[in-house]
Amino acid sequence: TPASCTILNLASSSLSGTLPSELGTITRLTDIRLSSNQLTGTLPSELGALTGLTYLDIPFNQLTGTVPSELGTLTLVTSLGLYSNQLTGTLPSQLGALASVTWMWFSSNQLRGTLPSELAALTRASSLLFCNNAGLCGDIPAGVTLNVDSYGYCPTALGGTLLGSECPSSQPTTGSPTTSPTTNSPSTAAPNSSPTECCSALLQVGAFACILESLGLQQNQIPESW
Repeated sequence: TPASCTILNLASSSLSGTLPSELGTITRLTDIRLSSNQLTGTLPSELGALTGLTYLDIPFNQLTGTVPSELGTLTLVTSLGLYSNQLTGTLPSQLGALASVTWMWFSSNQLRGTLPSELAALTRASSLLFCNNAGLCGDIPAGVTLNVDSYGYCPTALGGTLLGSECPSSQPTTGSPTTSPTTNSPSTAAPNSSPTECCSALLQVGAFACILESLGLQQNQIPESW
């Protein structure tokens, strides 16, 4: 019966429609895998009631709206994948309470604002991905190490997230006011700056894109000899 279900694996099942709030009543769930469907609508805040959940993976859908702060109650989750959707707004600080998480991927959405400083509490995390969210800005919080994606780089300076850039005054942030960009950030580096200089602070986030920018190249101008 649904009430006794522990694993919900409907990945690549051509599902459409919205996620029902009733999912939050299946309290024995430990594993939700719904990737590569055509799901729309928002993430139900009721998912926060699934306190036994260890795996939540819903990428490659068309989910919209903000990331519910209630996800911060999922303290047993080790894997959280919500990348390649259309999520908006700022990341809730409550994500810093996911003490068991080892990887958290929010890349390729429409998130904005700064990364919450509370992410520094995710000491078990080995992979944090937030690239390709054009509205993310500000400095990477102290104690937070971001990662490149499985292809070797995150497209930060090339049409995606440019962490280290100053947030517009009208753009919301998730924590304390951000500092102005340093002279070493990709957005202000002179064309003849060394790639090492340009990428020193952002080596884990889009190093390849940063190197291209420091050389004054666009993605479609890469020499054939490279």
